[in-house]
Amino acid sequence: MTTRAPPAWPLFSLLGCLALAPPALAQGPDEPYRYPDEEEEPSRTGRAPPEDTPYAYPDDEDRPESSRPRRRSARDSEYKDPDDFRRAERGEEEEKDFERLSRMDDPNTGIAFEVLGGVMLLSSPRGQLFGDPQPAFGGRFTWEYGRLLNSEPLREALWLDARYGFVGQREGTALIVGDVQRHYVSLAPAYELTFGEGSDYGVYAQVGGGIVYELSRVEVGGKLTPVEGVKPLIQYGVGLRGRTKLSATSNLRLTWRLELMRFRRGYQDDTSAGLSAGIGF
Repeated sequence: MTTRAPPAWPLFSLLGCLALAPPALAQGPDEPYRYPDEEEEPSRTGRAPPEDTPYAYPDDEDRPESSRPRRRSARDSEYKDPDDFRRAERGEEEEKDFERLSRMDDPNTGIAFEVLGGVMLLSSPRGQLFGDPQPAFGGRFTWEYGRLLNSEPLREALWLDARYGFVGQREGTALIVGDVQRHYVSLAPAYELTFGEGSDYGVYAQVGGGIVYELSRVEVGGKLTPVEGVKPLIQYGVGLRGRTKLSATSNLRLTWRLELMRFRRGYQDDTSAGLSAGIGF
């Protein structure tokens, strides 16, 4: 009678269970199994965490202030209010900074005073084609009101003139002499097209209105009779304008113009061709 040897697989199974038992017991009953390539938390490994890591050392309170990792708080945020985020998203802060910088780059006030002179072709009662040429002079005050608008292209394109002009005319015979003085006062806005971005020179068109005060003295045989009156007028025309900078360290500029203007008073038209020059700030 032969004895049959027992099978070997139960023995190998028992040895395998004994080999896996220590790691299973070391894992802990409530902890998930950690794979070898899984990143361990710095607090367990003992290694120093990166600066931007969310983990904190358990003994942070005991560490010196200089060696503690910096934690970002709400006070460190640039925007503490939700409205600040909305304004930053819309770009309002950048627009305000740009507006302030534009005023620093060009701190001119846009105000200028000029003296003007030229020739005034008065409407002639005798039907002359170009009228009676008479010397004219005066002055004007210019204000660039476009600087008040929040628009860079319109800063120097829109401006306003307050103008005064004087023309005198004397004619007659040995018996009758007429002496006429006309005072033109007008207020006219203008729009200018510069010769490129940032240029100090450009052409403009102007339309406005005002009044003309006329004083006439008629002398007949040595007897003087004054006649005076006021009429409304319409001013319109075109011109060439320049603002030449006089100094690199100041806002002082030489302002000048060449212009051709018409003044409509009643049914008569006076044409002015002149030059003006002055100082701008």
